[in-house]
Amino acid sequence: MRSLLWTHSVLPAPGFSDCVVVDMPVTCTYDFDVTSAKYFAMLDDGEIPLEFLFSGTMFYAGPHGLQVAQIPWDKEARFRLPVSAWQGMMEHYFPNSAWLRLRRDAFDRLYSYRVRHGLPTWEAAVERLLQADADAVAGTQEEVG
Repeated sequence: MRSLLWTHSVLPAPGFSDCVVVDMPVTCTYDFDVTSAKYFAMLDDGEIPLEFLFSGTMFYAGPHGLQVAQIPWDKEARFRLPVSAWQGMMEHYFPNSAWLRLRRDAFDRLYSYRVRHGLPTWEAAVERLLQADADAVAGTQEEVG
């Protein structure tokens, strides 16, 4: 299995002497256009193998003043994220929700429909459209039967 890119993150670390431990936030999305979210959502249990690759620049005080060094490309960390942790996080931040991206013209039509019918939420607009479709299908089946 090949690796896939989840995200890029930037973290300035505070000054330190020997070593420093910092919390690095890693953005988690529920955007199903993002490959990692599609992959994670398909998993029922187990662990997601993550690999964090580090690079950047380190500034430090040297014998001749400010020194600069590159963080080597081979610096990395591995972590096995329990699928249940990702699912719990998604349910916490996006309870009973899913993300849907629409083309602008389709969104504009749905927005107009919602306003025209005085519907308070996007869910109400979609549910009304789905019910109208179900009613149309039921009416067609009655005519045929």
